[in-house]
Amino acid sequence: MASPCVARARLPRLYQLPLLFSASSSSCSASASCCSSSAGTGSITNNVPHKKLQQGPQQQQQAVRAYSSAAASAASAAASARHATFKKGGLGGEAIGGTGSSRTSRVYGQPLPHTHPHLFPRRSPGEDDLMPATLGGPHNFFLPTTDGTMTDPGLVGVAYDELTPGITAAEYEARRRTLMASLPDSSIVVAMSGRVKIMSGNIFYRFRQETNFWYLTGFQEPDAALIMEKNSGPRGYKMTLFVQARDEHNETWNGPRTGIDGAQDIFGADEALEMDPTSLLSHLKQILPQYTHIYVEPPNAPTNPRTTSASRSKPNILNFLAPPSPTGYDVFPKKSDFEAVVKLLGDTRRCHSLAREVERFRVRKSPAEIRAMRRAADVSAAAMVRVMGYQALHRARHGASTPVSEAQLQATFEYECALRGAQRPAYVPVVASGANACTIHYVNNDNLVGPGQAGMVCIDAGCELDGYASDITRAFPVGADLGGRFNSAQRDLYEAVLSTLKAVTALVSAQSGYSLSELHRRSVELLRQELNAIGGFQLGHDVLERSLFPHYIGHFLGIDLHDTSSIPRSTRLEEGMVITVEPGLYVSEGDARFPKAFWGLGIRVEDDVLVQATSQVVLSANAPKEVADVEAICQGFFEPEIELRRVAAAASSASGEKKTRRRSSASSAAGPVPPPGRPAEASLG
Repeated sequence: MASPCVARARLPRLYQLPLLFSASSSSCSASASCCSSSAGTGSITNNVPHKKLQQGPQQQQQAVRAYSSAAASAASAAASARHATFKKGGLGGEAIGGTGSSRTSRVYGQPLPHTHPHLFPRRSPGEDDLMPATLGGPHNFFLPTTDGTMTDPGLVGVAYDELTPGITAAEYEARRRTLMASLPDSSIVVAMSGRVKIMSGNIFYRFRQETNFWYLTGFQEPDAALIMEKNSGPRGYKMTLFVQARDEHNETWNGPRTGIDGAQDIFGADEALEMDPTSLLSHLKQILPQYTHIYVEPPNAPTNPRTTSASRSKPNILNFLAPPSPTGYDVFPKKSDFEAVVKLLGDTRRCHSLAREVERFRVRKSPAEIRAMRRAADVSAAAMVRVMGYQALHRARHGASTPVSEAQLQATFEYECALRGAQRPAYVPVVASGANACTIHYVNNDNLVGPGQAGMVCIDAGCELDGYASDITRAFPVGADLGGRFNSAQRDLYEAVLSTLKAVTALVSAQSGYSLSELHRRSVELLRQELNAIGGFQLGHDVLERSLFPHYIGHFLGIDLHDTSSIPRSTRLEEGMVITVEPGLYVSEGDARFPKAFWGLGIRVEDDVLVQATSQVVLSANAPKEVADVEAICQGFFEPEIELRRVAAAASSASGEKKTRRRSSASSAAGPVPPPGRPAEASLG
């Protein structure tokens, strides 16, 4: 485990609220630089995921000095904040809002360390070897004891300082303060939560929180609102949370709610109010005119109340404020208030996009976020290995003549992810066999894979773990005819894509000065060169991008799969960003530019890559992609059950041979065996 930062060891836990980013720009502040400096020799490469980075003494001293200043400022601000009045024991002991016993007996609307301790493990030092030393451990600070000394949090067992798994209450507070510090005076922020989405009738989808709302609060219940008003107080802003009140009848059906007291005690609100359209509407009508700058997600049609179930499922502010049905609009008792608020939200001189402001900070990940994304990538990588080896296992169990379906491979991936703690798939998986892989977003996943097929499967899948997404694509050979090996055409095309992936990944660093757009242009040129090397295929850039490589080289990754959509692709890569790198080649059936052996091959290989100052870390490095590794997995060499079956078969074969030899020896000693029906002759001796 990395040594704790010196500055952190000097401060009690309740004052450890560092600014994650500079208030004046999106550049990373001391908190991130303290744990994530530029890599020198020994940096992690895309194929050596567990080698630790080294940090020079000069960089360490600079980081500590910078952090000391930020930490001192954070300590002053935190002293007066309600949420930062944790006592010893944090959320699990005698904490804000009541005694330890009363807190422990309460159940809230989401998992917390004292209600679900198994979801909030204090990471052991050994687990930190998965991450670079400069990123620090999951909880890289010391805890105060009763005598004022500091103790290693790795010995505590439960991460009571975390609000959601892996992310502390302090970090959520730092996110809010960083955002508010970056906004001009006389600013107000209004962020709406997500809403329960309906599939059909009264059948609902599993709830997922609106991204920016979750990033700022960690609050995971629907139908809530966050209001932050910038002021000159020690905290820098006033925080108001509108949440659903406790309701015995509703909670009997839908589970517990955090309620108004929990919104203050646990989520740090200065004020908490019951969420209903009229109360929020009245509150906004009262406070919005007081501010010059309003940061909210403006509705697409600010003059119209909600009219459809589809619009009601979106976190549009008018969906929370308008009357329950269009027919009731004319007799809506708060009609004048509604129209006044709509007018304010329609004023483009005062109303600004909240997402654009938040995503300036979201695009660069904190050390805690990077660790969460590495865990998500590791879970998906482990599931990907099981998918690659599934057909070999299936053949061992049921024989080579029994086909495997794309749906079985999808189910295997999702099951293996859930088994390792993932809450949901990050997106609908692509499990495309044969020519289906030439459809970029093929999600039917309803075809058979073998027997007798000499094809490939391209699987693009990832999980969401503790709020963060992973996104991995691998391609591998299928069909008993191949025996788990690439044929020559498959290997040529696969190695062309893999070589491009490696070359583009090597360009990913802040120092290189590349943007996603420039990486894409470079990937097109590299693929063109690879195709020329395979068989002299002379293809122009326009042809390549139009048919053989029609998608982009990658995207930002984080809480959302296509994260921070307001950040242009032309943005230079900065330290702490996470992107995907996913080159691909797709040769459709009947493409006369290629020999028939290439027809119907769709190959994409994708990794999740962390941008560092002078290098990169491939977060998904545990998902094998080298030809030899992929073939070994497809042949079942890493599947324990297949190995056991092979050992048992070998033992059975050896045992059978021994019995045959024994019978043969006994027969020789006793003389020839008489024909059936005739007695053996007596020995003359």
